[in-house]
Amino acid sequence: MTAQVRLTRHVDVVAAARDPETFSSRTSQHLHVPNGMDGDEHRAYRAVVDRQMTPQIVADLEPLLDGIARDVVGALTRGVPFDAVGDLGEAFAVRAQCRWLGWPVAVETELREWMARNYAAARAQDPARNATIAAEFDELVIRQVDAHRAARRDGAVDATHRLLDERVHGRPLTDDEIVSILRNWTAGDLGSLARCVGVVVHRLAQRPRWQQRMRALAAGIREGGSDATARRDEFDAILGECLRIDDPFVANKRVTTCPVTTPSGMQIPAGASVLLDWTAANQDVDVFSTDFDPVAHARDNVVFGTGPHVCPGRDLSYAELRAVIMALLEVGATIEPADDRHPTRFEPPLGGWATVPVVLR
Repeated sequence: MTAQVRLTRHVDVVAAARDPETFSSRTSQHLHVPNGMDGDEHRAYRAVVDRQMTPQIVADLEPLLDGIARDVVGALTRGVPFDAVGDLGEAFAVRAQCRWLGWPVAVETELREWMARNYAAARAQDPARNATIAAEFDELVIRQVDAHRAARRDGAVDATHRLLDERVHGRPLTDDEIVSILRNWTAGDLGSLARCVGVVVHRLAQRPRWQQRMRALAAGIREGGSDATARRDEFDAILGECLRIDDPFVANKRVTTCPVTTPSGMQIPAGASVLLDWTAANQDVDVFSTDFDPVAHARDNVVFGTGPHVCPGRDLSYAELRAVIMALLEVGATIEPADDRHPTRFEPPLGGWATVPVVLR
């Protein structure tokens, strides 16, 4: 590769994300299904992933997610500071992911311990250490795949069993492909959801007015009725605006297949390593005002990406985040910053908060 470029303007990031022929996702020698694929290959494998996260599947998961969220929130003690990232976000993310995938409860502790090692490796930016951590995770995933295959049964509805039944190009998925997909769902999504929880809880603790509004919306959603859908849409829009302002998904890599000039006039040679900086794009003053405006900013929000590689788990992520934030708001206590502890941010290349100490009063 001849150069490395970071795109930060919203117009450039969106244009690159929507032009996979010029900005290829084949940036690694390792198998990444479907993130590291282009064209027809990407479409074939993306269809497999999309079938695991249909609107009906997500809707069917919502009661389960609500129950898990209430259990995790119920374990918190009013008046005692807790970490919204670790004690709430990670605890919920790991339990929800295991239940969705059909993995045993015993794996929860193993996953959380792996997450801690993975965060440390990411901060160290040591390729050898990262490779070791990745191999550990692959071994964990393979154990779960083997266990599901050994216990295979007709009519299984968990995501791992469904994946074993999938076909692409007229054949079953290979073990490497299954592991790659599960690695993307778990290794990537667990930490991402925990950071999303941290971002939202931090903002609500700092903005009592928006906390009050979301508490009222949560109550309306539970009541049901003709306004429930509109209330949920507003609730989700507020979640999205929180994430836009403090985007925990920093960047994605691309490589140019030919020379290109971006809409803002940046000239990029062929073979350049390109970073699509979602965090910067979501702060672009040419697109977004400085106001907290969930409605006006929703259309241009690129927290979950855009184009053919837009996050396939967007709806599931919103359902999970909605469940845990609603459960927190429904305990009848206000969320306030902890008096004697300060939040800390993740060090690059990670985004969002590493710790968010808050208290329920």
